[in-house]
Amino acid sequence: MTVVSDDLSPLPYLNALERKLLGPLVTRLFATHNPRFQRALESTGVEATSRMACVNALRTYAVALFVLGTAARIAGAGAPGDVLYGLAIAAMAWSFWCLYTVVGPEREFKRRRSADRGFA
Repeated sequence: MTVVSDDLSPLPYLNALERKLLGPLVTRLFATHNPRFQRALESTGVEATSRMACVNALRTYAVALFVLGTAARIAGAGAPGDVLYGLAIAAMAWSFWCLYTVVGPEREFKRRRSADRGFA
């Protein structure tokens, strides 16, 4: 059983741009000590769980940007609203890329775990 500790950091598994733009939120999402997170960490490993925290952070940003874009459009500021919608779309596209990058580390973790248990 992997124990979630404060010294685990998702930041080494993020690229420089992700660390700069998403680092604080990813760290916060990664640091939750709930049972669902614990299961994810145990079943997929630190790297894949870090990448999923990146996905969740980007989706959080996308929702917030969409809400701000809608508020801007309602307030009559069409151009800023469209920019915010565009940023929301970009955040969702980026989150799909991050989701794609979860698969490799998850498979590698499961392969290593089964090899360590003698099932290879």
